[in-house]
Amino acid sequence: MNQVSNSTVVAETVAISNTVENDSMQLATDEAAAAVNGYTVFIPNFTEPCTLISSTGDRYNDTIQHSLMKDAAIIQQKVDTEQQSANNSFFRNVKWSPDGSCLLTNSADDVLRLFQLPENVYQDSEHGNSVLPMSPTLGIREGESVYDFAWFPLMNAQDPSTCCFITSVRDHPIQLWDYTGSVRASYRAIDHCERFIGPNALAFNLDGSKIYGGYENMVEIFDVQTGESTKHPTIPKRKSRKGQKGIISCLDFSTDGLYAAGSYSQSIGIYDQLNNELCLKLTGFEGGATQVQFSKDGLYLYSASRHSNSILCWDIRDSANILFELPRPGKTNQRMQFDVDATGKYLMTGDTEGNTLIYDLSTTATEDTETKQRLVTSFKAHDDITSCATFNPVYPVMATCSGQRKFRLPCQESDSEEEDDQDTIIDNTLKTWRVHGQYEWFPYDTTPLAVEEPQQIV
Repeated sequence: MNQVSNSTVVAETVAISNTVENDSMQLATDEAAAAVNGYTVFIPNFTEPCTLISSTGDRYNDTIQHSLMKDAAIIQQKVDTEQQSANNSFFRNVKWSPDGSCLLTNSADDVLRLFQLPENVYQDSEHGNSVLPMSPTLGIREGESVYDFAWFPLMNAQDPSTCCFITSVRDHPIQLWDYTGSVRASYRAIDHCERFIGPNALAFNLDGSKIYGGYENMVEIFDVQTGESTKHPTIPKRKSRKGQKGIISCLDFSTDGLYAAGSYSQSIGIYDQLNNELCLKLTGFEGGATQVQFSKDGLYLYSASRHSNSILCWDIRDSANILFELPRPGKTNQRMQFDVDATGKYLMTGDTEGNTLIYDLSTTATEDTETKQRLVTSFKAHDDITSCATFNPVYPVMATCSGQRKFRLPCQESDSEEEDDQDTIIDNTLKTWRVHGQYEWFPYDTTPLAVEEPQQIV
């Protein structure tokens, strides 16, 4: 019995298909032009403290109902605010666009909000450290909980056809959204009970031609142009001990043609993109995997899991061993997203205390790998759990967001309830920070390789 039917597209994806071809040609042209000169990379300097640029402040330190009322003007869908929950609206995740021009967030109120890059990225205020207020320019209200979302990897604000992203929502199809709030396409997956199922993990491949969705014991791959899909079970049979069991909870792609799939069943699988065969299986960690990310050179893999106080670095070249651990307080069921900067040298993560930790990854395994040597800096970013910390891929900026679900225990006396409300810390904020450093020029090595002359055989 087929668990998932073939996927169909309900809106046109011609723009995306043309974009992939045009961007591929443009990328080849840019690479040819850049080969003459070289490229620049921003080198962060964390010996100087990061400067707060902008913040949402107390805009979302409120209930879901009130948060929706504040953003009613920019939310595309009609929302009955009177029927909304009284729980607090905290930030779950934030992702920079590939061109670094804007931020996309996911909150507890099931709204995806678009924030533009602050205008004072390179400007130092003459009147001290003035923090700009942040307000969204677009809001998309989903019908159910948002599992995951991802930017189109070739997104460029100068080309509106590339400004789009995908979302995965419980019991809904995968939807491709335009940055104006309209749906471009839908990719449908239906289970054996004729119900829509949303993938728990969602990601584009590196060239944006395919969409990968993680389900229970399966990865489904959708073609962006046609909407057709192929299903690749991660286990041969349901009762088989081989393969990778469990719900696929996170995905990431390597430049070497591999992709990693983390599972809630405490395993990480490394797969080949050509045949989707399992190349390597990583086990031996506690809690279900919540995030995986390859190093820039593709030789290592970083992973985080639930109820874990550390981020693991795996050697995936041949040994599949854990090279080192990066401690961070993370005893929680909530996802806490980390990120690696463009140079591949630094890893940034938050913790349950509201701190932001930055580690140096350049220390090799043969050297002393104590935590004190790897920890470059840490600072207090929020008054609640830092749910995500991420580097801007282009500009010297990084973003952090915070908040978590607050539970209220039933109390008999009203006075004790008021005291609990006063003691509860609510910090549901999104912040951007300026990173100090400088750009360095790296010329391409255009020296032709020496060719040995053939020897004459006497």
